[in-house]
Parts: sequence; C-alpha cells; structure tokens
Amino acid sequence: MRCALISLLFLLSLLVLPVTPCLAVKLNAPAPDFTLKDLQGSRQNLAGYKGKLVLLNFWSTTCPPCVQELPSLNDLYKEQKLAGLLVLGIALDPTEKPVRELAGKLRLEFPIMLDSNKDVYFDSYALFGQPVSVIVDRNGMVREKMIGAVDWGSPQIRAKINNYLKGR
Repeated sequence: MRCALISLLFLLSLLVLPVTPCLAVKLNAPAPDFTLKDLQGSRQNLAGYKGKLVLLNFWSTTCPPCVQELPSLNDLYKEQKLAGLLVLGIALDPTEKPVRELAGKLRLEFPIMLDSNKDVYFDSYALFGQPVSVIVDRNGMVREKMIGAVDWGSPQIRAKINNYLKGR
C-alpha cells in the first residue's frame, strides 16, 4: 500500500511540475554561442571564432583528471594553432585566482575563459562531469563531445584533430 501511494504521488508530481526541454548540445548541430570573460578581462564569444576548429575544454582546478590533461592539451594547441586549431579552456571555478595560478604554473598558452556561474556549462550546453571537451568545426557545428580526461598526445586523437583541420 505504501509503495502504491509513493508511486501515485510521484506520478501526480510529474503532472504538476513544469517541464523544461533538455537543451543538451547535440552532435552535427550548430554549437550554442556564448560570451565569457577571459583571464585578461576581455569578453570573447564563440561566434567570433568561426573559420577555426575550436576545441572547448570545460574544467576546474579542483578536478584531478582535468589538471592532468591540461599539459597534453596545451602541447596540442601549440603544435596545431598555426593549422587553425583554437583551444578555449573554460574554467568552472567560482573564483579567478586558482585558475590564474594553475594556468601560470602549467604555462598554458591557450585562451582561458571563466564560467564561474556555469551558465554555459549547464544552461547553454547542458553538460555534466569534468573534464568535458566539445569540438566545433570551422562552420560552427558540434562534431565531438568527449566526457572525461583525454590523452591529447595519443596518435588516435592527433589523427582525429588533423582530419577535422583538413575538413574531413
């Protein structure tokens, strides 16, 4: 009887609560545009990078796998930026200070933006977990979503990035 009552209350709550559609970023769909401040205080938007292959990397300083993958991501960026790859690190930390300190310690060269309220992470991209990487092609279309740490130096990942840079 108790289970039946709980089930009935659950079903009734579904009828009463507002339903909001899931806006999760979808493969082969346009990447949601956003504007965030970078560590230099400038406002940057994704649409401004159309024509480049953009790798969005959502991370935080309190996430060990995130911190572990940053050096190989930085190496990939340094090696492929002239070919048209842009890495945008999107830090999810509530304050700028630890992000700035870690970026300096690791000598990160790619631009880092702050999503302290997680508006882009939750609202625009409906992501979960960290790190999460999203590859946006030169036409602004989402081509990959990778949840978890990636070895950006692996031959498989390098081949994938090279193919996207060549437009395949």
